[in-house]
Amino acid sequence: MFWAAGLLVLLAGVAAFFYFDGEVMTLVRVLGLLASVVVAGIIVGQTPRGREMFGFVREADVERRKVVWPTRQETLQTTLVVLVITVIVAIMLFIMDSIFGWVVRRLIGAAGGS
Repeated sequence: MFWAAGLLVLLAGVAAFFYFDGEVMTLVRVLGLLASVVVAGIIVGQTPRGREMFGFVREADVERRKVVWPTRQETLQTTLVVLVITVIVAIMLFIMDSIFGWVVRRLIGAAGGS
């Protein structure tokens, strides 16, 4: 029942956002839509599955905070290594493709000329 009520509140917010298009300032429409999302979240949060979902989100945020993010220098160095390796592999593939193409052209040319 709470899920249906939350969905109705959310749908009403979306419908109002589009219904008042052109008549009401965009900022007011966006704030109304955000308010409907918050109210729908509060309603859904009253259910066991809703509490479980919000608990999962809190746990995910705790885990996100534990992540050690790379420094700017580490990010730039890693990006440079990836770019250099990509260029090297592209050159190797070009050379291999050229050699295989040359071999196939020679084989077909030799067979076709007989």
